[in-house]
Amino acid sequence: STTKDGQKIEAYRWDPGTIFVHKGENVKLVIRGINGESHPFLIEGLNVRGVVNKGGETVVRFRASREGIYRIICLSPPDAAHNGPMVGYIVVD
Repeated sequence: STTKDGQKIEAYRWDPGTIFVHKGENVKLVIRGINGESHPFLIEGLNVRGVVNKGGETVVRFRASREGIYRIICLSPPDAAHNGPMVGYIVVD
């Protein structure tokens, strides 16, 4: 988008922002890159890391062995000053 003063701004997000999986499930997560050149990410507590590139597709697999809420966090952009952070949630029940 463009602000009234001509400044270009962007929004980054995981879509959907929350996914639900069952405990014990083998998960195949397919992530497609739309905006931004590169988004290195991690899924806290699941020992999963990867990179999503614009126009590309990244596939990560993990076993949802414990119930809980796990954040998928893009490491770039890191804070609100840089249009981030980009955080999504994986809910294991």
